[in-house]
This record gives sequence, structure tokens and C-alpha cells, in this order.
Amino acid sequence: MLALTTRKDVDSDNSVRHGVRAGVRRDGALSAAGILIRPLDEVDLGSVRDLRSVVRWSADPRAFDLLRGARDARWTVAEAPDGSLAGMVGAVPLGEVGILCHLAVHDDYRGLGLGGALSAWAVAYLRSRGARLVRLYSTRRAEGLYASMGFKPIGPRTVYRLEEAQRRGFQKEQYGGHRIETMLLGDLPEVYGVDRWSYGADRSALIFAALRLHPGGGLVARDASGRVKGYLVRSSSPRATRIGPFLASTQDVARLLLSRARRDGAGKPVEVIVPSPEMSPAHGLLREFGFLGRPDRLRMELGETICLRQAAPGLVHYGTTPYLAT
Repeated sequence: MLALTTRKDVDSDNSVRHGVRAGVRRDGALSAAGILIRPLDEVDLGSVRDLRSVVRWSADPRAFDLLRGARDARWTVAEAPDGSLAGMVGAVPLGEVGILCHLAVHDDYRGLGLGGALSAWAVAYLRSRGARLVRLYSTRRAEGLYASMGFKPIGPRTVYRLEEAQRRGFQKEQYGGHRIETMLLGDLPEVYGVDRWSYGADRSALIFAALRLHPGGGLVARDASGRVKGYLVRSSSPRATRIGPFLASTQDVARLLLSRARRDGAGKPVEVIVPSPEMSPAHGLLREFGFLGRPDRLRMELGETICLRQAAPGLVHYGTTPYLAT
């Protein structure tokens, strides 16, 4: 199920192949530096770890492993003359929405246009897979690069963290006949359906990959009739329990899910990434539980606006997946 890209995969798609090759030919600095942009291969995984260390990659290392397991995800790297990696980028298609992620350029190769060439490859691949909208979360340093490519700023995401000493708030775990259960394999078709309706894109492969990497990490909320009214996925790391995706039909259902997830947090800090603007109910709910927030990376988008379907059975987003918000 690993979505490793081979040369054959890229060569079979003319739009991707020509986009990358043309980008390399246009930039004389890259050619002069002897940079080769090519698909990621298994032998590159050790070099990816080295590059991550050099660029001080802030994302959970397991995020890369998870995304490689997502269906149709592809990665490309920039190989330096000595065989080391000068840069890399990932592209995760989710139907009409595509995610550009994990762009990294080695400090020794900045200023050559490498970030732009890698990003152009990712955009070309995502469009070749049917994405009408390309989304990313940018560091402050890269905002100018993405703006020059036509990406528009949407708003900063907020990272909320709850330390063990700060735990307080809503403890009730029953509401209006709703019940919270561990997510099982049989729940996935309905979860995939409500998530796609609410998010506007197909995240089923990502949800499945997250649950495979973190068995037992899913929770689902059902009403008295048995219908799914919310769900969340917990991703455990040595430093914290991360929550996301996190969707619910109402704030009371979100409270039930968050209360159960917090209770099962094994005493570690809990983190939730909220991609929505300040008017989102997620901010008030998390503060109610004692979470402290800080502004983080800027969400930027390129292409057509995808309208989220919030009418029933759509759910409200309380937290995004940390694996696509890195």
C-alpha cells in the first residue's frame, strides 16, 4: 500500500513529466548546479532522514511515513551532484482537492529556484489527478514563493495544546442518546461518507492510513438511531496525543468526543490543530477544556474554491489532521 513513485509513474504522465523537465530547463541556476529532479525511490529514504535533520523539519517524522501510505500520494526529490538530496516535496490528491506538503530545500541549495521547481511539479501532478484546488500550509519563509505561484492566503491555522496540569472542563460522556465508541472497520464506509460530504474531498485513504498507523485511535459518535454524528482520530507520539481529523454535528457531540479522547490520552499533553478562522466553534470549545492556542502556518490555496457542504449530514470541522497540516 506504500505509494512510492517510480520513474515510470511520472514518465507515464506527460503533463507531470513536461512540467518538471521544462521547469528544470528554464532555470539555468539549477542546471548549472547539476540538480536532478526525479521521483523518490526506496533507496532515498535514508537521505530523506538526513535532509529532515538539516532543514530542522518540525513535522512528526511519522507524518511522512503515513502519507507515503495514502493512495496516489507521490513524492519527488532534487538530487545533488554528490548523490545527496538537495530538496523534496510531496503531493497528496484527494479528489477535487490536492495537498502540497513537506517541501524542503537544503540550506546549501537555496536561492536557485529549487523550491519553485519542486512546487511546480507537485501542482502539475495534483492537477493531473483531477484536483481543482491545491492547498498547503506555508511557513512564513515560504509565503512569498507560493504567492509568486498564484497561491492566495486563506488564514493562519491555530495549534492548541493541553498540558496535563491544565486539564479541566467538560466531563459528561452522555448526551441526548448519543454514544461514543471505538471506531471499528465496519464503521469506515459511513465515516468516509460523512467526511467527504463535510470536507469536500475524499480523505478515505488518509483516514485509513492514520488508523493503520495508530490502531484503536479512532472514536465515533452515534445518535440514538445509530447514525454517525461525529468522529475523531488520535495519533500518539512520544511527546503528545494529537487529535485530528475531528468532526462533529454539534458542539455537544464535539464535547463528548473530546472528553473521551482526553480521558484516553495516557497522561500526555493533547494537541489539536484548528484550520478554521476565529469564528469557528472549535476555538471556544478547546479553550473551555483548558487548551492554549498559538497561531501557526498560513493556509494558502491555488485554483477553484471548493464549497464545503455543511447541510445535513455534513459535520463541522473542529480539528484537521496533523499529517496534512505540516
